[in-house]
Amino acid sequence: MRLDEKEIQKALAVGKKYHFHKEGHRLYQINVPMDLRALDWEFLGKIVLIEFTVGYNRTEGTFILVKEFSDEDREVFTKAYVSDEEVENVLNNQA
Repeated sequence: MRLDEKEIQKALAVGKKYHFHKEGHRLYQINVPMDLRALDWEFLGKIVLIEFTVGYNRTEGTFILVKEFSDEDREVFTKAYVSDEEVENVLNNQA
């Protein structure tokens, strides 16, 4: 899940609940680990969503941080990320 830096607490804590909201309708899996990323695609950790609601062109809910990445982990995960554009370029260049 990508969140605006204003929504990401400076001091994240494993096991703590955080509220989020995003524009648009989105569907997420509950209690399944997923990435927490900043808008610049920097990977921050792993979260699980415990609840969310969708309506009025808005999605909001609650997640729990289950792993905060160290600076080294953030760098590795961020560098390893494959963007939609990279995938599209490879697929478009197939014979």
